[in-house]
Amino acid sequence: MNQEAMMKILESLSTLSAKKLQTSLSGVLNEIQKYGIGKGLQEYPDLLGKLFTAIRKADGAQFFSRFPESADQLMNLLWEAVALRAERIQEMKSLLENAERPMQVNIEASDSPFRGHFIVREGKITGCAGLVPFKDEDFRFMGPTEVLMDLLTGDLPMGFSNLRLQTAGHSGWVSRIAPIIRELAKLLKGAQRSEDKIGSGI
Repeated sequence: MNQEAMMKILESLSTLSAKKLQTSLSGVLNEIQKYGIGKGLQEYPDLLGKLFTAIRKADGAQFFSRFPESADQLMNLLWEAVALRAERIQEMKSLLENAERPMQVNIEASDSPFRGHFIVREGKITGCAGLVPFKDEDFRFMGPTEVLMDLLTGDLPMGFSNLRLQTAGHSGWVSRIAPIIRELAKLLKGAQRSEDKIGSGI
């Protein structure tokens, strides 16, 4: 698939009805995966933001329950993108390098198979679908799919005051995790453009 085809796919996300998105999004995820999330984000910094918006429109919980493999695919694409961009974005790189200690964080939806985790260790961030064993986790976010997507995109107050969001783990972890979620939200919304690289003068 070439750049023009990818552009048409992304444009369709904002025009398709919720019902049509329900049946189209699995194919879109497959095409993005084949195209390469790194290449996709370089050309379209708001790619993930458009994707998350479309999934919300399609009712994420219903979509992921119908296509559980898509829930895993989105999580894997998300954390692959984060790991790639974390190497290039000064704010995220500094944040990870200055992390007080390693952390393992689970994200688990209560109404769909949307679940994954991320790990911060030695100045790097990695993540994928599935959960780290609960005995090894430092913190866990739980709640409806919609609320977790709000958390990831920065549309949930960073005080985590939404009563629909549940957490497990010591409250002291929030101050360590919140800055990472904020940088993640910038990536999802396309605020971190491909030219915003270390050494670019920003």
